[in-house]
Amino acid sequence: MRIMPLGSPLAAVAALFVAALCAFTPSLASAQTRDNVYAVGGIYVDQSAANASAAQQAGFAAAQQRGFERLVRRLTVPDELVRRGMPVVQGAALEALVLSVDVEEERRSGTRYIGRLTVRFDPSGIRGLLRQQGLTVVDTRTAPVLVVPVSSDGVSPETAALWREVWVQGGFGDELVPFAVAPEGLQGAPAWDAASSAAQAAAAASALYATLRVQGGTVTAALVEVDPNARRDRGEVVSRIDGDTAIRAALVSLAEQATARIQNEWKARVATGAGQRGRISASALYSEQSQWEQIKDALEASAATLISEIRIEAVGRQGALVSFSFVGERAQLEAELARRGISLADTAQGPTLRVAGR
Repeated sequence: MRIMPLGSPLAAVAALFVAALCAFTPSLASAQTRDNVYAVGGIYVDQSAANASAAQQAGFAAAQQRGFERLVRRLTVPDELVRRGMPVVQGAALEALVLSVDVEEERRSGTRYIGRLTVRFDPSGIRGLLRQQGLTVVDTRTAPVLVVPVSSDGVSPETAALWREVWVQGGFGDELVPFAVAPEGLQGAPAWDAASSAAQAAAAASALYATLRVQGGTVTAALVEVDPNARRDRGEVVSRIDGDTAIRAALVSLAEQATARIQNEWKARVATGAGQRGRISASALYSEQSQWEQIKDALEASAATLISEIRIEAVGRQGALVSFSFVGERAQLEAELARRGISLADTAQGPTLRVAGR
């Protein structure tokens, strides 16, 4: 525990509550959010078989295989995966890694099954398998990015609606860098002033505008990321439309390429140590119980991204001592808490947490 000078705002608190060491247990919702790294959603399957039951079984099996491969790409460093190859896991071995297959939507006929599914995998089993293959596992999440799906002139209303739909239904909110989809009314050229309100609501640090173009049999998305301080050209992603019914698959490919670009940058930072963990002890100062609840809520919400191992070391009527681990840089931690209405600043007594504006 950090030593405070006598007379500091929390010295009396420490004296009265030094025995109050206790673990801060995030709510079930926060735990589930962290576990969602090992859930792969938005998996589309279309399988035919001799009867409806067999078609559904084939659909679930296909979803497990596709979900596994997508999860492996999510959790590994691209260069390592290229060198070592995608782990081959099938049949009973794959089923042993699956916790559940959840139906998001489905359609059936006598011999056909069409569905959008979420496959949830066993975290410890997946980590063990990847490490046995000599692959570095990166499952540390960071702050969300707001994605703004927009369309250029000439894109049909139906295709523009489908472009938005693949983002909403693609399961990208479970990535290491979670993607939150902007409200439909947010359109126009990339601009932080326009996107900031929606970004703040999603606790996002930046907004990625993905502008769709369709030219013949090719679809392209131009990617521009904006934040309070900069505008960054993220380049373009391209896909081909193979056949009249494959526009959705082409748009899904664009979305997956766009997210991979952001995910791989984050994983590279973590793998090279830029995303390394630190630990901080701070004085949480408040004048009423509601402010203390707001500080705790912000720490708990951030447990889905940067923060872990939260402990409340002592609690009093106007202050508390807390400690927690975090991944990344101090500035990113401050920004994450600021998005949740809490300021983290260094004072003469050390790091201090307060409700912003107090």
